[in-house]
Amino acid sequence: MTRHTAARTTKALSGNQLMMLRDMLQEQRRFRVEQLSEALPPSRTMSAAELEVRETVLHGGQLALADVEAALDRMRNGTYGRCVHCGTRLPVERLEVVPQAALCMPCQHRADNASS
Repeated sequence: MTRHTAARTTKALSGNQLMMLRDMLQEQRRFRVEQLSEALPPSRTMSAAELEVRETVLHGGQLALADVEAALDRMRNGTYGRCVHCGTRLPVERLEVVPQAALCMPCQHRADNASS
C-alpha cells in the first residue's frame, strides 16, 4: 500500500476520539510530571548502581514527558494523528495504544532500524 493509499483508507479522528486521546495524553503528562517531581535527589549513600538506575529512570521520564508534550502541541496546531515524517494518517488503534505516537509504523520501523 502506498503512502497516498494509506492516507485515504485511514479515517480522520472524530471529535470524541480526539477528546479521549487528549484526556489520555493529559493523564500521562500528569503522571510524568509527578514522577519527575517526586524523584529523590542523589545522595552520598547511594551506590553507583542505584545512581545509574535513578538517572536512567529520570531520563526515561523526561523523554516520555517530551513525547507527550509534543503530541499535545500537535493537537493544538492541528497535525495530531498524522505521521510527522511522511504525513500519513495514523490508525486510531495505534493512537489508542500509544497516544503520543508521532510516526506511522513504516516510518517507526525505519527510525528504529536506523538507531540500532
